[in-house]
Formats: sequence, structure tokens, C-alpha cells
Amino acid sequence: MKIYIAAPLAAAPVVQQTRDLLIAAGHEITYDWTRDMSFVEGFATDPEKSAQLATMMISAVLRADAVVVLATEHDGRGMFVELGVALAQAEGGRVCSVAVVGPIRHESVFFHHPLAQRYERVDEWLLDLATT
Repeated sequence: MKIYIAAPLAAAPVVQQTRDLLIAAGHEITYDWTRDMSFVEGFATDPEKSAQLATMMISAVLRADAVVVLATEHDGRGMFVELGVALAQAEGGRVCSVAVVGPIRHESVFFHHPLAQRYERVDEWLLDLATT
């Protein structure tokens, strides 16, 4: 299955752990934004690069069969855009799973959308995928 992982930028180490777990389970990551973190600071000073990154990230969500949104202690902005794109895809039947993983510390009404499945851990989601 092709999977996109959305999370706050500050949670990159958790994203990398999740990526490794998903790859070990035989899944493909549509885009690993943690491989180049140079955009974390000063992205607004390079609009062209920011536009390329935004395009790549949205395209990766659109290519995904499933989207995992990691809820962490860190505040995030882009992950909510990615969650919205994933939910829109799920509404149209083009994404089979939108999983919100972890305890919610920064509320969003979209975490409670009927198509957003809630899990405490990624392995719970993987088990659920295997049984459906």
C-alpha cells in the first residue's frame, strides 16, 4: 500500500520511526519530507522552493492509498492541509484509510470527521488494516 505520513515538522524523528515501521511491513511511502529538512527555517524567503515542496507534498497525498497523521506534542500547520486533502480523497473513495495516530493535543474539528480513524499507535492501525 502507498502511504503518506503527515506530522508537524518538529516531529521528524517520529515520522522517520513510523516510516521505517511501515516500510518493514511492506508498504511504500509516497514522499518522505524528512529527507530534506532545509525548508524548516526560512521557507517564506524562497517562494519558488516552497511552491515546489507544497506541490510535491499535495501530490504525494493524492497518490497515497492511505494517509497517517501523527498527532504529537508539537504544533503543526501543514499536516492539517494534508489531512484535509486526505479526507477529500476519502470522501471521493480514492483513499482507503485516513488514520490519526496518537493522543490529540492540538484539537481540530477534522480529527473528528467520520472518515478519520483514531488510533493510539501505528501498529494498531496496521493490525486493523490487515483484518479489513
